Amino acid sequence: MGTIKTGQTKVDVDSIFGITDSGQQVLDADRNRRSLSIQNVGNTKVYVRFGANPVTSGQKLFSYILASSSGTEEGDGGVLSVDNFGGKVYVKTASGTSTVIATSFVG
Repeated sequence: MGTIKTGQTKVDVDSIFGITDSGQQVLDADRNRRSLSIQNVGNTKVYVRFGANPVTSGQKLFSYILASSSGTEEGDGGVLSVDNFGGKVYVKTASGTSTVIATSFVG
C-alpha cells in the first residue's frame, strides 16, 4: 500500500482581538480554510458563534463558551479548534471585556 501525501497547511490569520459585549467578527469567511482555533487569554468568558454575532440575552444563540484565563495572558483560558469550517466567526462577552487569539489555517 502506498503512502498518501497530504498538503501542508499554513497560518493565514493569527490575530489578537479585544472583545466587548457588543461582539465582533474575528475571522472572515474563507473557503480555503482547513481549520481554525480561538483561545481566550482574557479574564472574562467569551461566547463564540458561527455565521452571526452571539446572542447572550433573551433567546440565547451561541455555538461555544470559552472559559476565562486565570490571569491576563496566562494561556489556560478556553480553546476552540474546528476543522473544515469556512464561514465567518464572531465572538463577544456577556459583559465586560476579554482578549482572544484567532488563528486560521489554510492549505
